[in-house]
Amino acid sequence: MTKTIAWWKQNRIRVIRTLSDERGVADDGPMSILLGIGLGIILLAALVGVFKFAFSSTTSAISSSGAFEIQTGVKQVASPGNYGSGDLTSALIASKSVPSNMIIPGNTTTLQGPTGTSFYTVTGNYSTFSITLAGITSSGCMRTLEQTTTGNSWYSVSVNGSSVTQPVSVQMAQGVCSSGSDTITWVSD
Repeated sequence: MTKTIAWWKQNRIRVIRTLSDERGVADDGPMSILLGIGLGIILLAALVGVFKFAFSSTTSAISSSGAFEIQTGVKQVASPGNYGSGDLTSALIASKSVPSNMIIPGNTTTLQGPTGTSFYTVTGNYSTFSITLAGITSSGCMRTLEQTTTGNSWYSVSVNGSSVTQPVSVQMAQGVCSSGSDTITWVSD
């Protein structure tokens, strides 16, 4: 975006000269109109591309950091190996052990995932606990799965109910993240 603005600042005089006749008045001919429309389309396409790139990069970063932040929050409120059984999400919300941007006002059963249609839940399983991210797209699943299993030792990880071996390669992630709306479950101790 800043490169586009910088280019425009440097080249606006040339563009105006191209669209002007020898008297310095913009030509109303068809070439001038087509050139103006073409330039507008190119700038609009560049702007859309920048926003798409920024959104896709942010989504995967939020997904992977979300699982780690929840894991840290659980370990702050519960003794190791004593996680009880059942829902831990409401305890994490009440103790403010998860980032405030993950808390959905009035909802104590789920945490907001990286998109409006994906949500985290946390469940105690006595000596372990599980973090489940449901409703993530296949591309988001691939990135999140690869990022959260590289260099980290989860007790186990599964996608759509199928266990995966850590660290997960991009090819393995592609094979398991394919339902269109995927679910990743990380188990920690």
